[in-house]
Amino acid sequence: MKLTLLIIISSLLILGAELLKRKFAISVTFTRRAIHVGTATVAGIAPLFVTKEQIVIVSITFAVVLLIARFYNLFSAIHSVERRTFGEVYLPLGVAITAVIFLPQDVLAFQFGIFIMGISDAVSGLIGEKFGRYTLQVLGNTKTLEGSLSFFVCSLVLTAVFHPVFGYQLLIIPLTLTLVELVLIYGLDNFVLPIVAALLFQIFT
Repeated sequence: MKLTLLIIISSLLILGAELLKRKFAISVTFTRRAIHVGTATVAGIAPLFVTKEQIVIVSITFAVVLLIARFYNLFSAIHSVERRTFGEVYLPLGVAITAVIFLPQDVLAFQFGIFIMGISDAVSGLIGEKFGRYTLQVLGNTKTLEGSLSFFVCSLVLTAVFHPVFGYQLLIIPLTLTLVELVLIYGLDNFVLPIVAALLFQIFT
């Protein structure tokens, strides 16, 4: 029952954003980020209700469905972007691999990794696309200083929330993650960030 509810919520987030975009012409920049945060939040709390195996199976299933939907452009709220990215597919795959590595032994590390990917990455993308003025070319991909700065700030806050002890970790973890995010392109940050963030959390806390 709990697994079914999580699947329904994740599906409704995607379908709801698609309906809102088509009805009110909401920007894909916003709908992608809203889905990003929403689905990552569901994944982050999932270990409290379902098993690692269930998380992995559902995540891989969503990745396959979204990959197929991409080729048929079924979800304009996700796929209608000018830049090349498979971020919507990498996100559930990132969740699956992070679950395999860190669950059930370290739920907190898993959640930290998922929320870094779900919140920090989404906020930085939104800020960078909407307000970015100072750009950097990284491996042929455009990044913005404003986006990277917002990623760092969000990661700093999340690090403090998950490990509320003042120390060098408070700077090393978000700084390292910001540098990792800076060099990842084509949506690979959705796959790599949760794994790296969870690993850093284990090492430094």
